[in-house]
Amino acid sequence: MVSASETSIQSVEVLLDEKPAADGETPWRALEYFASTRVIVAAALVFASAAFGARPLGVSGLAGSTLAASLSYFAFAALFAGLSLYVHRRFLAQVIGQLVLDLIVITVLVVSSGGVASGWVILFLLPLAGASLLLSSTLVFFVCAVCVLAILIDSGLRTLSADASDPLLFQAGVYGAALFAVTALLRALSSRLASQERLARSRGRDLQNQLAINRLVIAQMQQGVIVVDPTTQVRANNRAARRMLGLEPSAQLTGVRLTELPPAAALAQAFMLWVDAGRSEGAWSNTVVAGADAAVSPLLESRMRARFARPTSGSDEEFVIFIEDVRDVEDRAQQLKLAAMGRLTASIAHEIRNPLAAISHAGQLMEEDSADPLLKRLAGIVRENTQRLNRLVEDVLRVARREPPLGDEIDINEFVQLFMSEFVRDRALAPTTVQLESEPGLLVKFEQSHLRQVLYNLVDNALRYATGGPKSVRIVIERAPEQDRGQLWVFDDGAGVPADARGALFEPFFTTRTQGTGLGLYLAREFCVTNRAVLSYSARREVDGSSRDGFLLRFGGGAPVGNEQQGFLDTLPIR
Repeated sequence: MVSASETSIQSVEVLLDEKPAADGETPWRALEYFASTRVIVAAALVFASAAFGARPLGVSGLAGSTLAASLSYFAFAALFAGLSLYVHRRFLAQVIGQLVLDLIVITVLVVSSGGVASGWVILFLLPLAGASLLLSSTLVFFVCAVCVLAILIDSGLRTLSADASDPLLFQAGVYGAALFAVTALLRALSSRLASQERLARSRGRDLQNQLAINRLVIAQMQQGVIVVDPTTQVRANNRAARRMLGLEPSAQLTGVRLTELPPAAALAQAFMLWVDAGRSEGAWSNTVVAGADAAVSPLLESRMRARFARPTSGSDEEFVIFIEDVRDVEDRAQQLKLAAMGRLTASIAHEIRNPLAAISHAGQLMEEDSADPLLKRLAGIVRENTQRLNRLVEDVLRVARREPPLGDEIDINEFVQLFMSEFVRDRALAPTTVQLESEPGLLVKFEQSHLRQVLYNLVDNALRYATGGPKSVRIVIERAPEQDRGQLWVFDDGAGVPADARGALFEPFFTTRTQGTGLGLYLAREFCVTNRAVLSYSARREVDGSSRDGFLLRFGGGAPVGNEQQGFLDTLPIR
């Protein structure tokens, strides 16, 4: 018998070898049901004793003391029911006490009512059923043997009387055999029920663990997950989804409709169109919608790829929306391209430098051996351009290795003027072909060799698509709208970049010319990223109200003279 609540369940499991492993509540709950059933049976006995007198429901031999016995049984049954409900201590003692009460009361009723002929023997099924649920097989059959022994003793004593009938002892034996058979059946059913209960508890724990793991995985996913109903009301979501929608990480999104959230308006519209299309179970859809920060700044514009899925359970009440930032996918693809670019440049760098070294050496020899000023000038041009090509190879290798820039602080106005004088000279252009509009006093941080290559690629690209007339290419240097950064525009009077080509404008090896390599704008952008600047193709509002498309270079370092503030571009991460 157990002595403390902390060890009661363990003691029960040891004594009851075929009982299911309880979790602390299951055996007590079964005992509560058993005690409650006894209270109902006792109340029925009290009602029968009071209403039907000596012959309730056709049962013969009921004496006047039966009402008192029924009332006593009801009182003790209520007491044990209260103990099982409110005093969860000494489990085995309570079970044995209730079974002893049943055996005593039922034996008294059987004996006082005329023995097995009275029909009260059927009440022995109550303690046998309770024992089958709460005790082991050995104890169950012990309780059954006690019941059968009580019946046989009563029947044996009655056969000794003079007026006893001959088949009384045989009838008691039949009742005893029936009780053993019923006990065996109840025990078999109880064991099967116990195994099913163990399996159900095990499956329940597995399900709870799986749900906890799913919640943990979803919460840690970089991909946004939203569970909605057909009206876009959110039923579940994770932190990544709230971040992509421009909400606070701790914001309460459950219970809110996506149509009521301005950052999720495009997402909700795409989802409703997908639902109206009547997609089948398990169907997927990929839709690219604008991100929540698109309205903040074009430089921070993001796009989200949303995938809608209907569960295969056949229910139309819940749908799953997976959200991922297209920028993350593009960054991963960009990393792959950078790796390929690094391998490419490393493999051809040696092959490029060898002919450059030969050309440079031949030019030096020609300059030393020739007395003609024209040949000396041509040799100088050869030397300068071979050095420029060598610097270009070094810069490309540096970008491929993601080395940090030198971070020179330069006057952008003076630098561009010097660059344009060399560029016009080398390209033999008319001085009026390129127009420079510059605001003096702007300092920027940019490695000079990188900036030179960026300007060369942008101006060369503009000249390639311009008409070639006066002011066909225009360079504008001005302060950014934030007033703490400089920016540079490059325009041409050509047809502009087609809308369908703007998305891949800065991709490596993308070109619209049959003789182009597709590396100019790509390298220009990579140089800008390395120097914490942003290169894009945007529209500029002119003074007359019109807009003009061109390449915009927004510097990320330096400041106007006399201004030491730092702007938001300083916080942009270097990819």
